[in-house]
Amino acid sequence: MNTLVDDLVIQPTRHFDHPAEVLTHPNLSHADKRRILESWKLDAQRLAESTAENMSGGEESDLREVSQALLQLTCMNPPETVLQNKNDPRRPVAAGMAIGGLLGAGAGLIAAAATASVSLALVAQTSALGILIGGVAGALRGPQRRQEP
Repeated sequence: MNTLVDDLVIQPTRHFDHPAEVLTHPNLSHADKRRILESWKLDAQRLAESTAENMSGGEESDLREVSQALLQLTCMNPPETVLQNKNDPRRPVAAGMAIGGLLGAGAGLIAAAATASVSLALVAQTSALGILIGGVAGALRGPQRRQEP
């Protein structure tokens, strides 16, 4: 546990004048910068809510500036996920589930339109079925694809 980072997370405005300064801090990891900015955003949201309810002392919220810094952080260095690894055996399953879910939702919407009754239950059921079928198809297709040179 890094106490310096924890202190930065707890009170970011005490250490930084502007949210953009967090982005350029050389000794912070991407995850630490995100934690600090998320904490700052939560504080700014609370202040904005208090201001809206006439409960603040006239301070201005940094919500817009913090949100922009978080967006810049995401664009600068998106966090690597497990599924970005092309050799990960779960990748075909996740891709199959995503495609199956979209196809299932589309089929549910078409069926709902054909019966002239919009049923969210039907769309949810066909989406779930699509996710299941897509995941199984991805799992079955995954080993075949990895064996190819």
